[in-house]
Amino acid sequence: MKKLVGFILLAALLTGCTAEETLETVNDEWVVPVMAQPREILVRLPEDTLAPVLEQEGRQLYMGQDYEIMLETLSSGDLSATIRSLCGYEKDQLTVLETRQGDLDRYDFVWTMAGENGDRLGRAVILDDGTYHYCMSALRDAGDTQIVWRDVFGSFSLT
Repeated sequence: MKKLVGFILLAALLTGCTAEETLETVNDEWVVPVMAQPREILVRLPEDTLAPVLEQEGRQLYMGQDYEIMLETLSSGDLSATIRSLCGYEKDQLTVLETRQGDLDRYDFVWTMAGENGDRLGRAVILDDGTYHYCMSALRDAGDTQIVWRDVFGSFSLT
């Protein structure tokens, strides 16, 4: 009798130990996530700036008497690659000021380079919304200028 009760208890305990089968599904179609549409860049350009002299998908080049301004929209993700494409320097070779502008990350930096007429100064700003890098870079001659660049870069925003 003790053996029968022990056998029944053992059988009752073992019936709850069944393995549950797990399944994995495979889809035959490649599902590509939908990218958000890029936002529009707003900036107050200097008065003597000409209409865009070069316009491509996501890129506009504006010319002035002694400066060029480039507006670009690039894919987000690799900030170092974006900085390198704007100025040619690596991120660790520059002092990059990181701040917040509303719900966006903002990165500002400057650099110098040799030009045909002497030194040139470069300044750039990047707004990062997590999907795109919205960039403005300006190259100008190192001499005196009538343009208040702080106002130009301060007006850089998105719609």
